[in-house]
Amino acid sequence: MSNRKDDSRSRIIIASTFIVLCFSTIMFIFWKQEVKFTLPTPKPTDLEQIAIGTEVALNLVTDSSKITFIHYYNYDCPCSRFNINEFKQMYYKYKDQIDFTVVVQAADERKDAKQLFKEKYELDIKVIHDKNGTIAKTLGIYSTPQAIIIKNNQLYYRGNYNKARFCTSRNTKFAELALSAAINNEKTPWMPQLATVAYGCELPSNEEMTTINLFNF
Repeated sequence: MSNRKDDSRSRIIIASTFIVLCFSTIMFIFWKQEVKFTLPTPKPTDLEQIAIGTEVALNLVTDSSKITFIHYYNYDCPCSRFNINEFKQMYYKYKDQIDFTVVVQAADERKDAKQLFKEKYELDIKVIHDKNGTIAKTLGIYSTPQAIIIKNNQLYYRGNYNKARFCTSRNTKFAELALSAAINNEKTPWMPQLATVAYGCELPSNEEMTTINLFNF
């Protein structure tokens, strides 16, 4: 009789442990893929604040007479993958007027990050791999996705593309509103905090590298 009770207790303990582990795993995945991206991206302790209007010197700006639009992208960031369609729409709409550049970071060692982006999204666009985060530091970038507009060698806009994670909100297309203002020679428009406070993924050059990528879709 005692053995049966012990066996029953053992089964209960094993089942309870299994349920707790499953629940913990689900909550961890939910945090990694959903909840954390609704919160502002943690700022690096050594972040240098680069104010709008600051003159920036970047080799990727080849023609100072044209407005430069920089799309900061990370292969391993779900938010970057979710907003790529909005970026592509902006590129096709303004590519004859604007000098578009994609700056890529990735957590792992990729053979050719630039070529991978072009092949994946089929865009004839300049792509730069900011492996060590040098460009990010110059522009005050610490998350992806981020949009940067440079006009007359000065930082004109730095911020989010949209309030909505999937970039479906037409009234909060912050990056496109800023780009339209720059084209029309207007001052940088006032933007709400949702536009200027970075949301998304920490840059691989700032965060502790993780070797496990749970979902890479």
